[in-house]
Parts: sequence; C-alpha cells; structure tokens
Amino acid sequence: MAAHYTDNGQRRKDWKTPPGVLTLQKMSLRGVGRILRLPLFVTAVADVTAGYFVALAPNWEQFDWTRLALLAGVSTGLYLFGMVQNDLVDLRRDRFLKVPRPLVTGEIGIGAAVVLLVLTALLAGACASPLQGGALVLAILTFGAINLYNLGAKRGPVHIAMISMGLCRLLNFGIGVTAAIGTPRELAWSLLLPSASTMWVRQGLALFFLTVVVTGYSIAAREKYTMTSRVWQAAFIASAVAGFAMIALSTVLDSDADGEIRFIAPVARVLAALLLPALWPGGLWAPTGPERKPEEYEAFIPRALYWCIVMDAAFVLDRMIAG
Repeated sequence: MAAHYTDNGQRRKDWKTPPGVLTLQKMSLRGVGRILRLPLFVTAVADVTAGYFVALAPNWEQFDWTRLALLAGVSTGLYLFGMVQNDLVDLRRDRFLKVPRPLVTGEIGIGAAVVLLVLTALLAGACASPLQGGALVLAILTFGAINLYNLGAKRGPVHIAMISMGLCRLLNFGIGVTAAIGTPRELAWSLLLPSASTMWVRQGLALFFLTVVVTGYSIAAREKYTMTSRVWQAAFIASAVAGFAMIALSTVLDSDADGEIRFIAPVARVLAALLLPALWPGGLWAPTGPERKPEEYEAFIPRALYWCIVMDAAFVLDRMIAG
C-alpha cells in the first residue's frame, strides 16, 4: 500500500481507496453472495429445467443429462450476470439513497464486481455455445433482454420495465423448450392463442405474467410508491388473473403419432396455485386497496419468486402423469 500524507507532511494511516477506483481487495464471501443474490438463482434454473421437461414429454428417450446441465449453466450465468450488472448500474443512485447493497456498504469492491460480471457472462456463453440452434438464439436474446432492462427499461415507464423483466424470464424458459424440441414453427401463433396451444406455452405465459406482477411490486416498493391509480390496480389484477388462468386451465394435446388426444387435468397446478396466497398474501391483494403501502407487501416478493419453483414442478408433474 503506497504511503499517503496530509498537507503538513504527516503520514495518513486511515486513508481509503477513492470512490470509483477499481480494486480487487474489497471482497468478502458475504458480499459476493449478496451481489449475486445466490438464493434466488435457483428460480431461473427451475424455469429452464421445467421448460425442457414439459416440452420433451412424452419422448423421454431423448432426454440428455449433458444438455440439461448446459441449460442449468446458461440460466445460472445469465441470472448472476443480471444481478451484478444491476448493482453496478444502480451504484450512483444507491449511494445517493444510501441503499445497503454490497457495493455501497463496502462488502465488495467495484473491481471485484466487474470480475464477477465477466465470469458470469463467460459461464453463460460457455454453456450456451454447445446448444446451437434455437436454444443458442434464445440464450443470446435473453442476454440482450437482461441488458435492455438494466441499461434502459428499468429507468423508463414502469409498465415497460415490468414487461421487459417478464420477457427475460419468458426467454430463459424458452431456452429449455427449444433445447427439447427445437424452434416450433407455430411459436408466434401459439403465444397469441394459448387456449389452443400445448402445455409449455401456458407455462411460459404463466411465468411471464407472474414476473410482470412481481416486478411491478418490486419497483413500487423500491420507489416507495403507493398504488392509488385505479388503472394500475386494474393492470396488476388483469396480469394476475391471466397468469392464474394459464396455470389452472386444462390442456388438450395432440402429441401422439397416431393422433390420440390427451386431456391433462391441472391437479398439481391448482394445488400449487392454492399455496401462493399463503406465501404472498400482501402482494396478492395489495392493489385492491388504495391505502396499501409498499412496506405491506415488500417482504412477500421473494416468496413469490420462490413459488415459481413450486409452479414449475407442478407443470412437470401434471405432464408426467399424462404420460
């Protein structure tokens, strides 16, 4: 450490690295865990894994452990990249508002965060390149959507930020789907008419709508908004209803070579949906009352994200029961 001196020539022993200077010295395991949001990355891995299983069924003979491991690596890398980039982009704002994130508290330095950003991007790229085809294209699009959200959309109108984050999770889910069945020719048509589509379409849209709602609440909590606008309340409620509709509606599939029609009862999905109010009560009905404050539902947002794992498992279970 180079010596630093005061104006009268005395040596300073308590100097600190000036703000903005890259340093790798500031790094702790707790800081790394916090900036990466490690407990939450499993939600992204669950989405891409469920997409692979639901789209692959019932052709289980085509299951590939190596491909599944690559999907998990891609999703992990993309999610962790987005978390680090988010904190780096928000650093000036977080310092001004004294938000206790690891870059602000000094648990990790800017240089260490940049290294993590590069490493997570390399992890996603290394795992995505062997996938090829539609899965590789969607991995690239997911990477672009993450950058779009962090570098622009999150600072724009709230509804644009909500849709952008929903798109990130939908594209991540789509990586698993395309790794299983390639790029469906009817993809755009299926998303427009989910009632006539296969099960993975409904699951992707359910994830999209849930993420839109959670992102809206997250932004409101961060900015200390109180949702008093009836228009926004209606938008939140409509998104929630649409998401639950994709979960609860049964699915008719014509997936057999002989054209046999299969009816998939939403048993596990309905049970999973009934669990959400117990995990996320404040978030579910917060828009219905103008007096609701962000603090009343802020704590439930991570629970809703963890619930995505339950929903993913329910979709997979219902699809496996159908054969």
